[in-house]
Amino acid sequence: MKNKKKYVISIDQGSTSTKSIIYDDKLNSIASSQTKLDEIYPKEGWVEIDPNQIIKSVLYTIKDVVEKSEIDKDKIISIGITNQRETIVFWDKSNLKPVGNAISWQCLRGKDICDKLRGSKFEKLLVDSTGLKLDPYFSFSKIVWSIKNNEKIYKLLTQNKLSFGTVDSWLIANMVEGSPHKIEITNASRTGLYNTKSEDWDKELLSFLEIDSSCLPEILSSNENFGNIKKEIIGKSLPINAILGDQQSSLYGHKEKEKLEIKCTFGTGGFLLIDTGKKRVESNINFLSTLAFKKKQNTNYALEGSILSAGSTIEWLKKIGIIENFEDIEKAIEFSKLNQVMVIPAINGLGAPFWNGNVRASLENLSSNTTREDIIRATFESIAFSTKAIIEIIERTVAIDIDEMKIDGGISRSKFFSQFLADLINKKIKVAANSEITSLGVAKLSLESSQVIKSNSNSYIDFNPNKNNLEIYNNKYEKWKKIILEKTKES
Repeated sequence: MKNKKKYVISIDQGSTSTKSIIYDDKLNSIASSQTKLDEIYPKEGWVEIDPNQIIKSVLYTIKDVVEKSEIDKDKIISIGITNQRETIVFWDKSNLKPVGNAISWQCLRGKDICDKLRGSKFEKLLVDSTGLKLDPYFSFSKIVWSIKNNEKIYKLLTQNKLSFGTVDSWLIANMVEGSPHKIEITNASRTGLYNTKSEDWDKELLSFLEIDSSCLPEILSSNENFGNIKKEIIGKSLPINAILGDQQSSLYGHKEKEKLEIKCTFGTGGFLLIDTGKKRVESNINFLSTLAFKKKQNTNYALEGSILSAGSTIEWLKKIGIIENFEDIEKAIEFSKLNQVMVIPAINGLGAPFWNGNVRASLENLSSNTTREDIIRATFESIAFSTKAIIEIIERTVAIDIDEMKIDGGISRSKFFSQFLADLINKKIKVAANSEITSLGVAKLSLESSQVIKSNSNSYIDFNPNKNNLEIYNNKYEKWKKIILEKTKES
C-alpha cells in the first residue's frame, strides 16, 4: 500500500541550540537534528549570539534531518518555526549582512534606559499598549541602546539601509525567496513596540523612543504564508506557514480543543502561560498580558509570568563543577533532606513577580554542614519557589481557578522537581511525556495551516500533591520569599 503520509519540518531555534524535527501528519516525530549555539558574554550582564551562527545552525539541522528521515521530499508539505522571542538582530537590508551580534533576551544592557524611563508617561503607555513591563528583558531597550551606541547601526539607519527584527525575522530574511522583512505577531508582541489592542506597531511608543518605523518588519498572523524557502536549501521550495514565539508554541502544543491551558516550560528560563482565550486580561505589576496566537483574524491572549533563570541556574552548577550531568542531579538529591540552604536564582536578575534587574544570584544560610547535595537540592527548590510566587499572585488577582498545571522542558525530567512542585503548590503536575512540546506546537499549527490536522492529544505523567509536605515546604518558601523582598528593597 502506498504511503500517503504527509510531513512537516519544525524548526526550534533557541538560546543555546537549534533543533529541527520532522513530524508526520499524526504529529509523530520521525527524525531530529540538533546543534549547539555559543552564547557570548562581552560584559557582566550582557549576552549575545552570533547571527551567522544562528542561520548556519538552522540550515544545517534542516538539511540533516531531511537526510536522516529518508522520506520522499515531495511528501514534506511545509515548515513551521518557533524561536527565542525578545532577542534582536540588526542587518544591512542591501546585503543581509548582520551588524554586530544578536542581543539576547537575557541581556541587561538596556537596564539604564529602562531606569531613566521609570515613572514617566512612556512607562504608563508601554504597559497599557503592550501588556508588558518596563524591563530590559524586552527588545525595545536593546534597540534604543544599539542605535545610540553602535556607530554602524546608526549609520545604516541614516542611510535608510537598516533592518532589524526578532529571530524569526532574521530567519525569514535569510531563508525565504526575495528576503522579505516580516515578523510573526507573537514575536512582535514581545518587542515592547507593538500595541496588542490595535494590533499594530504603536506610533506613540516609536515616536517617544525616536525609532524609525521604516526599519520595522511587516506583521503577519501566526498561520500566514511567510513565503517559500529557497530551493537550494533542501532541494525543494517549501512554504513557511506557521511561526510562534517559543513559549506560545509550547502553550499551543499543550492546548487541547477549546480548553484553557496552564503550562510552564522550564528551559533556560521558566515561562508560565495561562491561555485566556479571546479575553485580553490587563497586566499588572506582577505579570504580563501577551498574545497566545493569531489565526486568520482571531486573536487569542495569555497571561505570562517569566522566571529569567531556571535551566541557566542548573548550567551554572555545571560551570562551577558542582554537577556533571542530569543523572548526577537526581542521584545527588537523594542524599539531601529538607534543610535551610537557599538559592536566589537571579543570574539574569529577577523576573515575575519581583521584576528587579539589580538583584543577583546568591547562596543563603550556608554552614559548615552544608553539602554539595544540599546546594543542588536548594537550586531545584528555588525554581519551584519562583513558580509558586507567580501562581499565587495570578490566583490572587485574576479569577482563574488552577487545579492542575502542565509542565515541559529539561527540568521537568526530574522526578524530584515535579513532585516537589506538586507538593509545594498543592496542585496536580502533569509532565509532558513528549519533551519536545515547543517544537510540536508549531508543527501542529503548520499542519493545520495546510488543512491536514484538526486536533491532537498528548500523553502526561501525573504527580499528585502529597499534603503531608505542604506546610513544611511552604514554611521554607515564605523564608525564601522574605530574603528576596529584602534584597529588592536594598537594590
